[in-house]
Parts: sequence; C-alpha cells; structure tokens
Amino acid sequence: MRKEPILSRQILTYMLSLTFIIIIISIVGTYLFYTFLIDYIPGGLASGEEDKMTLLDWSWIIIATTTSLMISLFFTLKLSARILTPLNAVAYSLKRISQGDLDARAYCATSQLGEINNLVNDFNEMAEKLQTLEAQRQSWNAAIAHELRTPVTILRGRLQGLVDGVFEPDAALFKNLLKQTEGLTHLIEDLRVVSSSGGAGYTLSPCEVDLQETITSALDAFAMEFKSNHFNIITELRHQHCVCDPLRIIQCLTVLFDNALHYSTSKTLVVRNGVTDKENYILIEDKGPGIPQPFQKFLFQPFQRGEGAREANPEGCGLGLSVVRAIMLAHSGDASYRLTQQNHSVFRLSWPVTK
Repeated sequence: MRKEPILSRQILTYMLSLTFIIIIISIVGTYLFYTFLIDYIPGGLASGEEDKMTLLDWSWIIIATTTSLMISLFFTLKLSARILTPLNAVAYSLKRISQGDLDARAYCATSQLGEINNLVNDFNEMAEKLQTLEAQRQSWNAAIAHELRTPVTILRGRLQGLVDGVFEPDAALFKNLLKQTEGLTHLIEDLRVVSSSGGAGYTLSPCEVDLQETITSALDAFAMEFKSNHFNIITELRHQHCVCDPLRIIQCLTVLFDNALHYSTSKTLVVRNGVTDKENYILIEDKGPGIPQPFQKFLFQPFQRGEGAREANPEGCGLGLSVVRAIMLAHSGDASYRLTQQNHSVFRLSWPVTK
C-alpha cells in the first residue's frame, strides 16, 4: 500500500534541495568565472597556479556548504512548525468530530501566517455551529416527542377503553376523540410549516385583497372570545389593497389574537394596518405586561416558552409564533416584536409591496 506523502518531509526536502542547488550554482559559477578571467583575459597567465583549488579553498567550500545547510534546516523546521502545528490541530479535531465529539476545537498560538489563523478560526466557528445544530436537533426531538405524547396517549386510552368495554360508544366520546385528532393534525401542520426551510419552501396562494377586510374577518372570528373575556378592541384600520395569501395572514392573526387572550392582562388590544413605500404591515399592540427582555430573542423559535407563559397557558406548545414567522418569511417578509417604554407589546407583520 502506497504511503501518503508527509508535508513536513516535503518542505524539508524542497528547502534543502533549494539550498544545495544555490550553493552548487555559486561555487561552479565562481570557479568558471575566475577560470575564464585567468585563461582568456590578457595577463591572466601571469597569475601562475592561482587558478588551481587548494586545500584551504576546499575547506572553505565545505564549511560554507555545511553552514548553509544547517541554517536552511533550522529555518525549514521553524517554518514547518508554524504551518503544521495548527494544521495538525485542525486534523485531530476533525477526527474527534467525526467520532461524535462536537466539543473538539483546534487551538494553537497566534501565528504570523494570517491564512493559517483564518483556517483555524473558521474551523472552530464551523464546529461551534455544528454543536449548536446538534443541541437544537436534540431539543426539537424531545419537544416534538413531548407534544405528541399527550394527544396520542389520550387517543390510545379512549380507544382501549372502547375495546375493553370501559366506555360506552356515544357522541360525546367520539366528539372528544375527534377533537384530539384535530389537535394532533394542527400540531403536525405547524411542525411542517416551521420546518419548511424557514418558510422558503412553504406554498402560498397569493391574490389581491383588501387588507382591512382580511383583518376584520379574523377579528369577527374572535368576537365572542373577546367579549366573554371583557377585551376592549381598538381598531385603526383602513382600506389597503395588497397581494398576500389571506388565509395565511388570518392564520397569523389567529395566533396573535389567541396569545393575547391567554397572556395579556391589560384586556386592551389595538389593531392597525398601513403601508410604506416598500412594505405592507399590520400592528397588534396590547397594553402589557410585555415580554421580558432576555426572552425576546427566543420569542419566534419553536417550543420556546417563558415561565409566565407556561403558568398562564399550560396546554400551549410554543409553536404559534414560529409558525407566524415561517408564514411571513414565505411572503418574503418578517414577523417582529418590540417592547415600548410603557411596557406595551407590539407585534408587527410585514411583507413587500408588489408593484
């Protein structure tokens, strides 16, 4: 089996060969020059036997050659160490990562070779991202298993009860089973939306609509819930023709209105719409209490819920806002959140104006 060439040996071979060739060229060139000078230049014969090599001359050549090779060897080893130490660190860390150790990082002293430093830094950044992705994957798997377990357990228990004769088959039982099935279907659809390449692969059915009518339709669907929970709905809507998927916009508004019902304690909701030179937008603002600053960066990530949200709505799974962002990304837009100085929560849905 043919052995792979070793980089350090190649560097050493090439450097020593280069030094040796330079020495040979210098010696032979010098000898030929003085031979030509003595033999062919007038007066050269007068030099007598001075053109012949003496023992002292050969000694000097050997000393100069040996010294040059030693210096060349020293600098070759230094250069090899500068190049190979970080490369070996990267290679060793790559091997550890391939074996499943995502904590592996390449470490080396700062080198004067900028490209080597960039290579090590880029490798460490890649390893960091791989570790983050693996942690997210494990979190996703655990969260999905947790969210699917409850409806599946209920369905299995009810169906087993029917088989064993524990439950009587009646309309109420079947209605409950249908409700659990619908909840499971919605959860699976939400997972599909969130996992569709950040919304890039999500299918839309865009058409020209009056945004005021779309928002009003979503508000009408929640009219009874808002009334029973004593919500004060303030609308600042205007006719606005735009291109979007109205059903998906209503789906986004449904998530935001449902969140307001579960988490807002102010009982006041302000809904606005508008357009700028570049984008359409919808603003939904409540009067507090607002989302804590440390948690805001996780707000649109799947399965992320703060302690207050878990206490206010234990049945929630933390997918709603990630679905909203996925839908808006599919519109080439975005969903964002900001907290005003009065601790009012403002959610903003935006997407480009189609000309």
